[in-house]
Order: sequence, then C-alpha cells, then structure tokens
Amino acid sequence: MLQSEGICVPLADQAERAFSRAIKQISTGVPSAEVKGALISALTKDQKYRRVVMIDPSISGTLMRPVGKEYFYPRIATTMSRILNVLDGAPLRIFVGLRNPASFIPSCYCAGIRHTPALSFEEFVADANLQGLRWSDFLHRAQMKKADLPITAWRFEDYPFMWRDVAQALTGIKNRELLVSTSTPVNSGLSLRGAILMHSYLKEHPVETRAEFEKLNRAFDKKFPSTQGFNDELHWPEELTEGMTENYEDDLYYIERMDNVTMLSPERYD
Repeated sequence: MLQSEGICVPLADQAERAFSRAIKQISTGVPSAEVKGALISALTKDQKYRRVVMIDPSISGTLMRPVGKEYFYPRIATTMSRILNVLDGAPLRIFVGLRNPASFIPSCYCAGIRHTPALSFEEFVADANLQGLRWSDFLHRAQMKKADLPITAWRFEDYPFMWRDVAQALTGIKNRELLVSTSTPVNSGLSLRGAILMHSYLKEHPVETRAEFEKLNRAFDKKFPSTQGFNDELHWPEELTEGMTENYEDDLYYIERMDNVTMLSPERYD
C-alpha cells in the first residue's frame, strides 16, 4: 500500500548502513552531490518515490545510554548535523515520540538488559540528573538550536488512541483508515522489578550460552510482565515518579509552543 502511494520505508539496518557509508564518504572529501545521489539510490533501490521514511529507534542513541548527565541523548546534535550534511539540502522532517521520563528510563533499562545483562539499574541511572531531564532540550538540540528543522512530536501515552494519525503524518498516506494495527501491546516486555531480579539472578547463576539466556529471559517476561507497571519502590520511589511526571507535563506545555514543532494530539469529542 505504501509503495503504491510513492512511499519508501527501507529496513532500519539497510538505512543505517547507507547513512554510515555516506557520512564516511563526506568525511573523506567525496562531493556532497555525489554522496547524496548514492544515498538516495541505496535507500530506494533506484525506484522513484515521493517520500522516504526512515524508522530507527536507535538513531538518537542506544537503549543502555538514553541519557547523559543532564540530557536525553547527548549526541543528537552531532547525529543531525551529519545527516543534514549527507542529505545536502533535501527536505527533512524529524518525527519523535515523547514519553514520561519516569517510565521511559526504566523501560530502556528493561529492554536493554537483554543485551547488557551485567549492568545494574543503579549503574544505569547513576550519573543522570533525573529531575532535570527535559524533552524540549532534546528537541532544541535536534534542531541545532536554529528552529529551522521541522519536527512532529506526540505523546507516547496517547499513541494507542491516535496511532493512525501518527502513521499518516509520518508517511503522508491519504486514507489512514486503511491502516491495520498489530495486536501486540505497545509496552510489552519486562517490568523494572523483573529486570532487576533477572540481573541479580544472573550474577548468582550465570548462563553459558545465548540460548540459555533467551530461555531465562522468556521465563522472566512471563512472570514479571511490564503490564504490572514499572515502579519498584526500592529502586524507583513514588516521589521520584511524581516529580518527573510533573516536570514532563510542564515541559509538554512548553514544547507545544516551540517554533517549527507540530504536536499531534488525539481527537477529543466533548
């Protein structure tokens, strides 16, 4: 359906390789027009499209390093600068889902522990100023503080009620009602309590193979699903959650008024 409407969605790893190659070529002095042409060709496989959509959740950073000492994804400005260089004037819009940091940070750990099981949750958040994290700062840095790069954003918490709006904005598809959703919950996976217990278990009972780890992972997923919530009072106190949530709501008010930022919201019927 997307292809018939002139929309190209390359695989994330394919797009990542193409951009990495283009960035390396720019750094070695290859003319930008030549780099841009090769990049578009690699993304579209030499087919003509009116829009190329790159979906890569890790483009801002990794699951196990979502925050620096003060910021979400400290390297985003560098990443965007490189992307703009290789696109050489081609129109670009950033799409970002924003999530309450009080659940976003634990959720990153719960997903990332599958790849870095030796890292404790305390180590994961040790250097971060949790109460100082603001998505508005991330957006400013993504725009490189010039506000001439358009951004479309939405609340993760609203996504289940407006996923068609997000998909339509992202792809430019004409009839959003033709889109079909997956039955998988948006926030499936391991709870914070489960992730912390799995880390402790692995310290005492290390596994030797990836297959053993995957089997253990499935067992913890089943016993400690994220549907039970992220809070673990010992590691994530209620007052911290409340403070971060209040900061998030205040920050959203500011984001809605940022230059060149479009905030998608679910339709309301009063």
